[in-house]
Amino acid sequence: MKKLILVLTIFSLFSCKKENPTPVFTHYVGELNGGGIVVSVWKIDGVEHGLIASLTDISTSSVWSNVSTTLIGVTAQNPRDGQANSNSIIAQTGHTTSAAQLCSSYTSGGYSDWYLPAGWELNLCYYAATIVNEVLGDTNGFHSSYYWASSEYDANNGWIQTFPYGGTAATSKASNHFVRAVRRF
Repeated sequence: MKKLILVLTIFSLFSCKKENPTPVFTHYVGELNGGGIVVSVWKIDGVEHGLIASLTDISTSSVWSNVSTTLIGVTAQNPRDGQANSNSIIAQTGHTTSAAQLCSSYTSGGYSDWYLPAGWELNLCYYAATIVNEVLGDTNGFHSSYYWASSEYDANNGWIQTFPYGGTAATSKASNHFVRAVRRF
């Protein structure tokens, strides 16, 4: 009987060995890196990628765009590609100022590839806000306010996300809200 128990114990130890271990990451949420702070990390085909937020708000009062009643359309409505959305906002006929332009003009840590986050990218910032605010402090961390996403809702509205509650809403492109730049690695 003791041999059977020993064999079962050894079998159970080896059968618990993971075939696909948890991926090992070089970067982590809350790390100061790439001119900002890491808010999300993931792997695609074994290659590490992530989203970095600027160390401070770029603005506490900016419109989504001065062109506030014209539909850009599908090129600015992506929920996860803020870079493409930002480029489309800036390329609008009559564009002179926008939250996207503020982010595109931003440089930090030698990086100039910053952009206004898309809705889902801004949501990643929201989920990391507790850690970000612990690292950066309340002055430089995310504020209890509304932040612009680069995702367009319709001709008159863009998406915003509220911090610290996480809700999203469509609001007038002419409204003034906070802006935080992001970049990917």
